[in-house]
Amino acid sequence: MKILLCALLMCSFFTVVAQTDNIETEINNQVWLPFIKTYSSMDAIGFMNLHSRDLLRVPVDSKKIYNYEEYSLNNQQSNEYNFRHKRHQTIEFSFEERVHNETAAFETGYYKVTSTDSNGKSSTFYGKFTVVLRKTDDRWKIVLDSDTSKNITESMFLKGKKL
Repeated sequence: MKILLCALLMCSFFTVVAQTDNIETEINNQVWLPFIKTYSSMDAIGFMNLHSRDLLRVPVDSKKIYNYEEYSLNNQQSNEYNFRHKRHQTIEFSFEERVHNETAAFETGYYKVTSTDSNGKSSTFYGKFTVVLRKTDDRWKIVLDSDTSKNITESMFLKGKKL
């Protein structure tokens, strides 16, 4: 009887781990990998398609809250500036926490942005993010995106689980 109970518990554990891996893979493929691609290519439309129309964007350091339309306009203006000044940007992620079920996810972690100017000079900065995602019609979308760059270091970024 003990052996049967242990076997059932182990099967349940492995099923939960497999479901967790499947959900994280799905989120990575639908949100994080396209996020990196659209951010780096400055594709404002593709980037915004990763976000829910009910989005709340909270850049904590500026003490503001933006809705979808405001955030979209900010992205377009930022991309236009970068194009005009021949700036390039890349982003990387490492995760601290990833909590989810079949239709909702809460994730925290760090990002590393590298910006290169027209002369080839690069600068790097780090931030900490918090996102809430919701799955609707078989698609994961960001519904809350908040971040801060205060006191965030490379070592903090390196401690997270890299995407």
